[in-house]
Amino acid sequence: MRSTILNRLQDAGLGDSECIVIDVCGGPGVVALIVGSVIQESLRSVRVAEVLSPRFPQVTLISNDGVASPPRIDISVARFPDGSSRALILLSRNFIVDEVEVGEEAADLIMSYLSGLRVSEEIFITSGRISTSGEVYVSSTEIERVRRLVRLGAKTTSNLENLPVDRVATSLMLRSHLRSIPMSLIISDTMGFAPDLASAKRVITILSTYLNVAIDTTKLDMEIEKQRQFFEETSRLFQQLERGGGAPTYIG
Repeated sequence: MRSTILNRLQDAGLGDSECIVIDVCGGPGVVALIVGSVIQESLRSVRVAEVLSPRFPQVTLISNDGVASPPRIDISVARFPDGSSRALILLSRNFIVDEVEVGEEAADLIMSYLSGLRVSEEIFITSGRISTSGEVYVSSTEIERVRRLVRLGAKTTSNLENLPVDRVATSLMLRSHLRSIPMSLIISDTMGFAPDLASAKRVITILSTYLNVAIDTTKLDMEIEKQRQFFEETSRLFQQLERGGGAPTYIG
């Protein structure tokens, strides 16, 4: 493989469906990837295409089954369970593309793939260290979409010198703007020292209501509780060590 390519894996079968595109990638706290994973599992998405490039960051992806694969952008389709003609198209990658040319190549292929579909909106989900408040920040090309998201608990994004998005996302934004496709950007504020499950839950809660689709967070809720207990136990351990109270114990 000498150039960036798009492989069609199966027919998406979308026909005249109204498609909402959601883009997620790596970032602090991997919030966007957690959101994408929960959506994919809850709505039983199907992978229909992939973008490969020798110029993507050379990371090796390991599946839950232990199968290794090259870095890629996955394109998956999830149907809304309400029987409507709406569908989600998820673009996901667990790496950041910093090179402008690589981002443009990938975006051109993705937009070409989407050109035959009825795309009504694109939503870009990312994370960054903004104010350490843990809030969800939003912006959009249409004020009414911003108002809807704010009513659901988000805050407006303002005065950010650098948006926490990679070159694939920025290239997609430009091409979508030229095609007059409405866009929204959702930024999860996170410290990002560990997978930020709680921040992902906040994004999902807003997104679920915004899209009017139920997203099952049962497994995520269990992991959030486990993480909370782990952090509490770790905090108690360090406090005990600082006080010089007894031999160290181990968390297992």
